[in-house]
Amino acid sequence: MAVITINCTGDDGCKADVYVARYEVYPNVDPTGVCVGFRAVCSPNGLSGYWDTVVPNDDISSGDDPNKIAGYAWNGVPDSITGLSGTIVPWAETEMHKSTIIGEEFAEIVESGSSE
Repeated sequence: MAVITINCTGDDGCKADVYVARYEVYPNVDPTGVCVGFRAVCSPNGLSGYWDTVVPNDDISSGDDPNKIAGYAWNGVPDSITGLSGTIVPWAETEMHKSTIIGEEFAEIVESGSSE
């Protein structure tokens, strides 16, 4: 299930769904925070992108659940990290409108004269 859906302002049916794609302490040895990654998938063209950031342990309060920590990664924390929404939303608003031909098979190249 998408964490958030970014809809276009027009009526062309384009949108981008954003999912949490990574959530783990980072780095593995002597962790300094939680790495949260987001994947955005545009519709109808299927283009996608991935972004992640580390939410520092100092910004995580006792009792903060994963949704709250993912919110820090999305919205940012003043004087600490810049939220990824400022990067992902503009990307999605542009990419969702690109042609659906992107990613489609255009031609199949078959080698002739093979010995098989």
